[in-house]
Amino acid sequence: MGMKGIVASAGLLAMTAGVLLAPQASATAPPPKLSVSPAKVAPGQALDFTASCHGTRSAVTSPGLTGPVTLQARAGSGDQMPYAGQGKAAGKTGKFKASFRCDGGPNLPAASGTATVEFEIVCPPPTTTPTKPPSSSKPPSSSQPPSSSEPPSSSVPSSSSARVAPAALTKPCGTPGKTPQVKVKPSGAPQTGGGAFG
Repeated sequence: MGMKGIVASAGLLAMTAGVLLAPQASATAPPPKLSVSPAKVAPGQALDFTASCHGTRSAVTSPGLTGPVTLQARAGSGDQMPYAGQGKAAGKTGKFKASFRCDGGPNLPAASGTATVEFEIVCPPPTTTPTKPPSSSKPPSSSQPPSSSEPPSSSVPSSSSARVAPAALTKPCGTPGKTPQVKVKPSGAPQTGGGAFG
């Protein structure tokens, strides 16, 4: 073999060694993702979280949750959102952010990061029980005038307002704040006149 062959062989050997012995380039992985379902819940209702993370994951945390949510691997989920966990909405209303941290380590730096999702805790609408008008054994009097198109006077409550309590007095979620105090006087109590002597 000539000098050219030896130089070519040495160059080829050096190039092959460089490829085989060089540290592997960092692989890329997608950043972490987090989703929640449903996105709007009542206090105490379950929230289902799904996540993707190519590395070590933390629990999902939020001030809107009763505690941290552990993400468990889901069998047969493939690469799409392979982790899931269930949490419970806290007793306070509002919009909250839930998040978890994924650490891809030195080989997957692109996979490291924090994924965040927003959910809302709302009060359920107050439920009303329909009230029946008092039943009467007498048939309706025919001397009553037919109903007119005039609106009822403000002193007579309409049938729908008699069934529903004003929103200011109801707190279906136990929202913070004081319940309005209503003064109750026993039947037959004397009027005091406000306490002024004169």
